[in-house]
Amino acid sequence: MIRSTLFNIAFYTFSFFIAMICWIIAKVSTRERMWIVLNFWGRSVLWLVRVILGGRVEVRGLEHLDLSRSQLIVAKHQSELDIVMLGALMRNISAVAMEELTRLPFFGTILKTVGTVNIAVDNGPQGRTQMMIDGAKRIRAENRTMIIYPEGELMKLGAKERYKSGAGHLYKAMDVEAVPVAVSLGVIWPQRQWRKHINQTGAIEFMRPIPPGKDFDVFMSEIEDRIESGTMELIEEHASGKALEDARQRHARGVDNTE
Repeated sequence: MIRSTLFNIAFYTFSFFIAMICWIIAKVSTRERMWIVLNFWGRSVLWLVRVILGGRVEVRGLEHLDLSRSQLIVAKHQSELDIVMLGALMRNISAVAMEELTRLPFFGTILKTVGTVNIAVDNGPQGRTQMMIDGAKRIRAENRTMIIYPEGELMKLGAKERYKSGAGHLYKAMDVEAVPVAVSLGVIWPQRQWRKHINQTGAIEFMRPIPPGKDFDVFMSEIEDRIESGTMELIEEHASGKALEDARQRHARGVDNTE
C-alpha cells in the first residue's frame, strides 16, 4: 500500500502539471506540440510504474501500427494504464468524446485541440450514429488514426460486456484496416483501484489488422472474438493466484459480467 500511495501521489501530481501545460499549448500552439508533451507524459508514467511499482509493460505487435496513415484501433479497456500507453506510443490520434465535455472551460479546450469526434448525448441514437460517421470520415480525410473501446467502459480481468456497434460504424465509415488490441495491464493497475499490484508484468498487444471492406456483422464478430481471446491469453500468461481464478470465472460467465 505504501508503494501504491507513493505512485498515486506522483502520478496525479505529474499529470496535473502536464494537463496545465497542454491547456497552455491548446491556447497558443498546435496539436503537434501537444502530442510531444503527451508522449513525454506517457513515457514518464511508465518510468514511474517501473521504478515505484516494479512493474514491467510488454509491447507486442508494433509492426501492425503505421502512424503514417489512417487506421482504426479497437481495444480492450482494463486500466487507466491503457490510456498511458496511448500517450507513450501514439501521436495525433482521435477518439469519440461527448460534445458536452468540449464546453468545459479547461478540459474542453484540450479536447478541441486534440481534435476528437464529438457526439451530442441529446441527439438521439440515429443522430449520434450520424455524428460519429461524419466525424470518422473527417478523421480519415485528415489521414489520422482513431481509437475506440467497443465495450464503452473499464473491465475487470476476464470480464466482458456486449460490444457496441460504434466500432462497426467507424470501420465502415473510415474504410481502413482495423487493429484489434488485447491487454493484460489490469494485472498491474486494476480497474479504478487505488492499490496497485507490485512487481507484476502486463502486456498490450496490437494484433494482425482486419482489412477494410468486410460485412458489418462479420467485422463485429471477428473483432470481438480476437480481442477477447487475445486478452484472455495474456491474462493467463501474466495473472496468477486468486486474480487468475477470478478472471477465469468472469470469462466463463460471458457478457454482462462486470463483477
